[in-house]
Amino acid sequence: MSKVLRLRSRAWRPISLAVIGLAAAAAAPASASGRPGTDLVKAAAKRCAALTGTEVPARQFALPTRGAHIDSGTLTAADTANGRPEFCLVRGSVRGQDPAATPINFEVNLPTSWNRKAVQFGGGGFNGSLVTGLDPVPGSAPVTASAAPPINRGYATFGSDGGTAVGTNPQGSFALNAETLRNYAGESVKRTHDVAAAILQQYYRRSAAYQYYVGGSKGGHEGLVAAQRYGKDYDGIVAYYPANQNQAMVLSWYHLLQAAYKRPGGYLNPAKQQLLVNAVYQTCDGLDGAQDGVVSNVRSCQDTFDVKTLRCPTGADTGDSCLSDAQIGTLEAADTPFVFDFPLANGVRTLGSFPVYRGADLGGIWLDSAGTGLATAYNGFAQPVIKYFIKQETGVPGTGFDFDYRDYASRVKALSWLYDATDPDVDSFALRGGKLILVQGTTDMLVPDSTTNQYYQRLVARYGLLSRWFVRYYTVPGYGHGNGRFNASWDSLTALEDWAEDGHAPRDQVVYDGSAATRDRSRPLCEYPTFPRYVRGDVNQASSFTCAWR
Repeated sequence: MSKVLRLRSRAWRPISLAVIGLAAAAAAPASASGRPGTDLVKAAAKRCAALTGTEVPARQFALPTRGAHIDSGTLTAADTANGRPEFCLVRGSVRGQDPAATPINFEVNLPTSWNRKAVQFGGGGFNGSLVTGLDPVPGSAPVTASAAPPINRGYATFGSDGGTAVGTNPQGSFALNAETLRNYAGESVKRTHDVAAAILQQYYRRSAAYQYYVGGSKGGHEGLVAAQRYGKDYDGIVAYYPANQNQAMVLSWYHLLQAAYKRPGGYLNPAKQQLLVNAVYQTCDGLDGAQDGVVSNVRSCQDTFDVKTLRCPTGADTGDSCLSDAQIGTLEAADTPFVFDFPLANGVRTLGSFPVYRGADLGGIWLDSAGTGLATAYNGFAQPVIKYFIKQETGVPGTGFDFDYRDYASRVKALSWLYDATDPDVDSFALRGGKLILVQGTTDMLVPDSTTNQYYQRLVARYGLLSRWFVRYYTVPGYGHGNGRFNASWDSLTALEDWAEDGHAPRDQVVYDGSAATRDRSRPLCEYPTFPRYVRGDVNQASSFTCAWR
């Protein structure tokens, strides 16, 4: 029996526990205690400087470490021009249990006037760069003026480099150390949380009343790690386009690279890429009732658009005004879910489809202008993962497209169980009263919406209507991987606060467009599987749309 089936066969007991806990949370949400007050730190300069050179002992971490060292505590003056308050900037590192493991470098920001809340920021890509926690919440800039960086709103904030900063070594080579790889796979989320919690306790003499997590892409993966593995630590999580499946996603990307660059004639040059995009928008733009340059009704688009209308008459490549059979085959590889020969973690067997027929732009991420694929985002991730994660080889990653994951089945499965955040069991998070907000764009070619849809569906299958107590999932048409024709901007942190602290679930949310050509237009933020359908009025105003099923 698979793990998924075992989970389902045991589901009644955890769900019963969740019913009890969530019913209590619903009857007396965080509003029972009200919004937390404000602490004003006295002698902040002295207390901040006193942190320099101190240690956080290993016993204050739930996972094995050799403790943490605080390198510096520096009181930073208020910046009135940017709205940033006075705060103590703390930097240091968590030492791995393995002395050869790369340390986790962290930053914790402690406002002198503290709202008794904390926000942990997630990373991105292969991590390795210090996340300072001083930026706006992902997906809130540049339009949403009310969504000031959390530090400006009185939050203590923190982030880390995930423990993967390896200097001049090639990206991804950190995976050759088992502990560093575990940090990348999610353990750094917990270690970063624990060191920050210890520093908050030392500085403020109290713990945070509310602990939130925000992140996108790899940071979105880490948000789901927080919910699934460390749910007791968090009151609310916002995860944008969560890259929650390393092996499934990377191997799917590699599959698409093989389709486009290994098969003769499979590559689509920029003119042919644009031919496809133009045809999709000509067919699908108006299916939501508005000609606005966004494909909103993606399901009808999937049913309506036929790539064969672009086929060259003989099937051979006769120029940029049509697509050859080989090029159509490349697109069909992306539109067809990639099925693995064996189950990955939690029984996952497929990934995709990718939104090539739903309005995605294909350049740069998958299809380049040179016809080699070497400068694409897919290749930049796939080759290091294959070299260092799967093959566990030293040296420089390869440049070919001839790898077969089936030759490394046991390693691929082991990595999937180590990394992937696909477990629908979030009982500990739900029992705490935690709230999870997922946000996904429909034109994301890195993390396709089908992947996040699948995870949300697994949550609903496990918890049923009970999922409404703690999960909201929003899809944004035209939004890609942090960009797009509709570059979504939304104050998710305020929505999360209202839900976690006052029990007011998000309703009638509005998302704004940060794209230069269409800046400030707005749409209703629609819960999956609904989309914004035009009704009447100004096409640039959310009030002219309603969230519809079809």
